[in-house]
Amino acid sequence: MYVDGGAVVSQYLAAGLLDELTVTVVPLVLGAGRRLFQGKLPERRFSLVASRAYPSGLVRIAYRAT
Repeated sequence: MYVDGGAVVSQYLAAGLLDELTVTVVPLVLGAGRRLFQGKLPERRFSLVASRAYPSGLVRIAYRAT
């Protein structure tokens, strides 16, 4: 399942429902934004699976729960 949006991702993390997590970082600020890992989240370990940087400055990082 693909989940998009900071608030929804935080809810899935808090519920322990994510096995994999891909974070895409875009070097652009629009307004105040929203923190992805905001609030109290349960202790969970993720391992780096892959990362890729693009010429535009975009970076994509993939993690898997361990």
